[in-house]
Amino acid sequence: MKATQFYTNIISFTCLTLLSISVFSAEPVPVREDNFTIGAGFTHNSVPYSAADSITTAVPLFDIQFGPFFAYNHNDEPVFGVELFRHKRVMLALAAIHGSQHLDVSEVSADKTWVYYGIEDRDRATEVALIFDFYSKVGLVEIMVARDVTNTYDDFRSSISWSRPFPDTGKWTITPRMYGKYYSIKYNNYYYCVSNEEMNTGVEIAVDQGAGINGSPITENTDSGNLGYRQLRPAYEAGNGGHFGVDLTVDYNFTEQFKVQGYLGLEQLAGQVTSSVLVEDADIIKASIGIAYTF
Repeated sequence: MKATQFYTNIISFTCLTLLSISVFSAEPVPVREDNFTIGAGFTHNSVPYSAADSITTAVPLFDIQFGPFFAYNHNDEPVFGVELFRHKRVMLALAAIHGSQHLDVSEVSADKTWVYYGIEDRDRATEVALIFDFYSKVGLVEIMVARDVTNTYDDFRSSISWSRPFPDTGKWTITPRMYGKYYSIKYNNYYYCVSNEEMNTGVEIAVDQGAGINGSPITENTDSGNLGYRQLRPAYEAGNGGHFGVDLTVDYNFTEQFKVQGYLGLEQLAGQVTSSVLVEDADIIKASIGIAYTF
């Protein structure tokens, strides 16, 4: 409860920060400029899954714009796209996204492997998305709708965000952002569901291995009152859900070409997914740091 209140305070603080920024002079009409910035860094991201450790990986960092074509990756979800329409403060783009959500059951702690008996890896999805940007006078409002095209979760997700950089920060570029995300039933079921088939397979594996949970052996009794099934892992089917979060992107420019990039984000899972036996932590923290060079 204390952790939830703490993270809620962070979200509230970010909202107030964005509102306070809006009292400064209005954001100008954006001008599209070609840019080629590439670099490398490390991400350290927590995961919601039970007994799964945070993931640290080396990643490419980039921010590229050539005419209507663009690409960027600030953490671990690269985006490649083309602008379909741009006029003053409005832009519509078509993009490809390699999603970051996934589950690798081989990475879970040894004492909780029973949770994943009968469950296979949940893969990252590649999606096609429409991105709508409105460069308002008080910041960037972005709406994104993405559809899985790799038959991974075979549905869609969407998000809306609001961001605005702090003005007059010298060599620093500091951009807070707050956002909300919507995930469909199929998305949540793919990443958080435990089907009846997976439950039954898990029980069979546990029986074969002579596993016992909470000191009680698991049996093959199929009566509805059998505690073995419940003690192993109950079946679970998720509904749709909305998540909320904030993040902060920070650049420090040593020169006009060379800079250090940092990213820190917090997302809170909401809705039925927090009831899944696969979910241990509803607060997801993502961080990255790296160096980049602009050509």
